[in-house]
Amino acid sequence: MLWKRRTERCAGAALALRDRWACYAELLREGGRARLVNAEKIPLPDGLVSRGHLADGAALGAFLRKKLAFRWGRIPFAVGIPSADCIFRLFALPAANVEEARASMTWCFSDYFPFDVGEALFDVCEVSSPSHDGRLRLVGAACAKAQVAPFLESLRGPRARVFAAEPQIVAATRAFGSAIAEENFLLVMKREDSLHCAFVSAGSGLFFRSVALSAEEFAWSSQVCSEINRTLDYVSENFGGTAPPVYIAKGASAPVALPLGDLHAAAREIDFDGLCPAVLTPPADSEWYDVVGLLLRFDHED
Repeated sequence: MLWKRRTERCAGAALALRDRWACYAELLREGGRARLVNAEKIPLPDGLVSRGHLADGAALGAFLRKKLAFRWGRIPFAVGIPSADCIFRLFALPAANVEEARASMTWCFSDYFPFDVGEALFDVCEVSSPSHDGRLRLVGAACAKAQVAPFLESLRGPRARVFAAEPQIVAATRAFGSAIAEENFLLVMKREDSLHCAFVSAGSGLFFRSVALSAEEFAWSSQVCSEINRTLDYVSENFGGTAPPVYIAKGASAPVALPLGDLHAAAREIDFDGLCPAVLTPPADSEWYDVVGLLLRFDHED
């Protein structure tokens, strides 16, 4: 038999962070169907994550390693890095391919990011739309090592099988992108006190923004609309064409309804519960899209 249909389980685990919680789940794939299992919402001590940022990475990693010790070494897992700790840039380099561009970042990194390359964790990928001067167009993501590196190091311990670490906004985009049919669209998500925007083209996230939001409810909707419109204008200017349609993730944390008519493009609200490519098991719910996106990394693993 040359080809064997795979029906047994293919599992990995994912860990995403909130200000007051860590969300953990595992992916079980059996008979061609994916579902979340062993979901757990872990309360975090005060001061470890603050306003979407890692505040004490080493202590957070050690705390979670102890909480999840019985799972370590059993399956590989992917870790979400808080989006507010990550910086995304769109730029072009005179490189033949992504590998050459990644190597060249050693001497030009500080031209695009506000810290030295030795102080950062970063990666780049190619943007599909061509540049006008023949250079390679890239989107780069970087975070400062100061909190992220101690977090990952203390989380790993001697047995944990860390498969990948990536910004949670990238993982969330993967989760939604698997279900939205548009060629180009802007995905908007609110997570606690931050707004996250991702421009997706041909299934790939090309531009990401994370913005801290005002605590005052009366100013919330106007600020959100303003930031979405700023993102739409940037996308139109840098990727050509008209502003893409906007998909806004429905969330219980939004204090008021958003006036969609104030946006510069057609917009609609979407509920991840009806789009999720995996079956959710409580306490996992429709706002666990970043966890689902991390788990989708394992969906086709052999």
